[in-house]
Amino acid sequence: MTVRLRLTLLYGALFLLAGAILIAITYFLYRDRLDADPLRGRREITIAFEGRNVGDKDGKRLVDFLSKDGRTVLHFIDEFYDDVLADALREQLEQSIVALGLTSAAALLLGWFVAGRVLRPIQRIAETARASSESNLHHRVNLRGPRDEMKELADTLDSLLERLERAFAGQRAFAANVSHELRTPLAILRAEAELRLAGGDADEADRAFARRVLEAAEGGERTVAGLLALARSESGLLSRTEVDLAELTGDMAGELAASTGRLEFALDLRDAAVRGDRALLERLAANLIDNAIRHNVPGGWVRVETEATAETAILRVANSGPRLSDADAQALFEPFTRQPAAMADDPGGHGLGLSIADAIVRAHGGTISAKARAEGGLEVEARLPRQPA
Repeated sequence: MTVRLRLTLLYGALFLLAGAILIAITYFLYRDRLDADPLRGRREITIAFEGRNVGDKDGKRLVDFLSKDGRTVLHFIDEFYDDVLADALREQLEQSIVALGLTSAAALLLGWFVAGRVLRPIQRIAETARASSESNLHHRVNLRGPRDEMKELADTLDSLLERLERAFAGQRAFAANVSHELRTPLAILRAEAELRLAGGDADEADRAFARRVLEAAEGGERTVAGLLALARSESGLLSRTEVDLAELTGDMAGELAASTGRLEFALDLRDAAVRGDRALLERLAANLIDNAIRHNVPGGWVRVETEATAETAILRVANSGPRLSDADAQALFEPFTRQPAAMADDPGGHGLGLSIADAIVRAHGGTISAKARAEGGLEVEARLPRQPA
């Protein structure tokens, strides 16, 4: 049951209990009052009268109370007063129970309304927390009202979101600035190494050293490019355009497949239009396909699929490769995380491919998952909303 329903039932139960106690107290007080002598303390009654038996009715004695002058003052059935008292108490109890039932139903409706009003700030807080993410922390509750527990909770969440927004913005800015600053020295190292290799006066030791420097510079440039892409995708979408995910993925697959002739490619590209950042979506498709190529086995295969439902565009990339556990597959989404087998097969990788893909998908409001195949290899599926909020 929801909290609102539980509060409503609690209000109703408390009202019913209080009503039952009130009815019981009223019943006993009323009965005690009726059992008292009705003439006790009534000094204004001065007429003297006497009772005379005048017959029987239904087994009960009929009595007439006569005044001194012989007039009938009261026609009375003996034991009739007790019957009237019992009937009055029973009627009062029945009517009270009916009234309690009706008011209890009204109390439940009122409790449902009051519980909704009480829980409305919590719903706003939950909606704000749900709408917030690592790349979208500008939402605030901004709860208005008295300085009570709800207002304090909402203000605490707003303060937390504000600090998180500053922290993530600083982190992205730091990664972007460091990446930009590293580009220049890496470019100088690359140029120096290429000049050394192109020169004819270098001996073999110098050329070997230059090749190692060139490989390190290229690896550093790939890492810097990955960090820039990661910071760019975590900053959110700068533009949204209509993108045909099938056409875009086909272009990326064609470019990357041309660089390797040892793998079998299978494409099943169905129309999958989506609104998003074209540059980031190109990077998403390129990273997933490049990972499938890099972390494969000789003579293996890569399968790329796109499809769409009424609300979701799907990009799925599967490949053959070394066996992984499901835990290893999920860990690949962490930055700079690589499996030992992948490090041995591809020492030039930087472990940012799936991290960047994850950030791009989340920036579009979608989800991405990786599933280890029992025969070896990985299947990665990205699901993007066709019309993101």
